[in-house]
Amino acid sequence: MPTPSPRTRWGVVLLGLAAGVTAAAYIGKMPPALPLIRPELGLGLVGAGWVVSIFNAMAMATGMVAGLFADGLGHRRVVIAGLALLALGGALGSAAETSGVLLATRFLEGIGFVSIMAAAPSLIARAAAPGDRGLALGIWSTFMPVGIAGMLVTSPPVLESFGWRGLWLAGAALALVLVAAGLVKAGRPAGDRAPAAASPWHNIRVTVTRQGPWLLVATFFCFSLPWSAVMVWLPTFLVEQRGASIPEAAMLTALVVISNVPSNVVGGWLINRGVPSWTLIALPSAIMGLSALGMFSDAVPDAVRFGLCMLFSAVSGFVPGTLFAIVPVHAASPQQLGTMNGFILQGANMGQFVGAPAIAFVVAATGQWHAVQWILLGAGGLSVVFSLAIRAVGRRSSGEGLTTAP
Repeated sequence: MPTPSPRTRWGVVLLGLAAGVTAAAYIGKMPPALPLIRPELGLGLVGAGWVVSIFNAMAMATGMVAGLFADGLGHRRVVIAGLALLALGGALGSAAETSGVLLATRFLEGIGFVSIMAAAPSLIARAAAPGDRGLALGIWSTFMPVGIAGMLVTSPPVLESFGWRGLWLAGAALALVLVAAGLVKAGRPAGDRAPAAASPWHNIRVTVTRQGPWLLVATFFCFSLPWSAVMVWLPTFLVEQRGASIPEAAMLTALVVISNVPSNVVGGWLINRGVPSWTLIALPSAIMGLSALGMFSDAVPDAVRFGLCMLFSAVSGFVPGTLFAIVPVHAASPQQLGTMNGFILQGANMGQFVGAPAIAFVVAATGQWHAVQWILLGAGGLSVVFSLAIRAVGRRSSGEGLTTAP
C-alpha cells in the first residue's frame, strides 16, 4: 500500500482530478466535432473511428513506460508534463489541414493522456489518509464521465461560433491553466514524493508476474471497449439515424455520460467498507451486456432505448471506481504503484482503441446498428468471468482480502 498520509490533502486530490478531467475532455471533444471534421478533412466512418482511437494507441503502447517514469521522476512532475503535451497537441491540431496531421497531433495528445493517467492516481493515493483512500480514488475515477460530459455540454456553442478548431484551442488553453497551477504548487511537501524507486526492470518484473494486475488489465479492457464505443458513436447514431441536431445529440450523450459519475464514487466508498470487489464488477457488467440488447434494436421505442443507455452508463461506473480503488492493494509495493497504474491503463486504452473501429466496422459491414449488441454482450460476459477470477485470486492471497472478500 502507499505510504500513509496523516490526513488527506484534498488540494492535491483536486489537482489530480482536474488534470484527469482535462485529459478526458480531449476524448470528449471528438464525438461532437466529428460531423464537422469528417466533411472538411474527407474522413469516412471507419477513418473517423481511427481518428478517435489513435488517441488511445500511444496510451495502449506506453502505459507501463509512463508509469515507470512517474515512479522514477515524481508523479506531480509527470502530471504537469502530460498537461503540457495535451496543450501542445491541441494547439497543433487546431491548425491541421489533413487527416494525417490530425492523426499525428492526436497521437501526441495520447502521450499526454497516458502520462496523466499513470501518475495522477498514484499522486492521489499518496495524498489520501488510509480511511479516505477508497473514496479519493473513487472520486478520481469520475474523471472520464465528468470530462467527457463537460465537453459535450460546452462544445455546441463553441462549435457553432468558432468551429472545431476553436474547440481545440479552448482545450489547449484549459490544459495550460492547469500547468500553471501545478507549477505554482511545485514546492509540495516531501510526503507527496514517491519512495525511492527500484530499477525499471524490477518494477516491470514484479508487476507482470502477479496474477492480480493481469486480471485488472483484462477487466478494464472489457469495461472500456463497450463504454467508450457507445459514448463515441452515440452522437453520430442520434444525428444520422434518429434525426437529432448536433446540439441535441451532444446534450443527450452528456446526460448518458454524466449518469456514470455517482456509481464511480459509490464503488470506491463501498470498497472501503468491505463490500467484495468482484460483486461490484460482475453485477454491473452483466447489466451492461444485457442492456445492449435493446439499445440499438429497431423493435424498441426510442424512449426505452434512451432509458437503456442511461442504465448502461449508470451501472458501469461501479467497474472503474472499484478497479482504481483496488490498484494499491494489488501493487507489489508502493515503488510499483505508478507502474501498476500504467499497466492496467494499457488494458483500458486497448479497449478504447479497439472499440470505436470495431463498432464502425460492424455497422459498415452489416448496414445495421443493432449488430453491435453482440460485441457489447460478449464484453460484459467476459468481465463477469474475470471478476470471478479476481475473487479466486483473492481467496489464495491473504494480502488481497479487502479487495476480493467473498
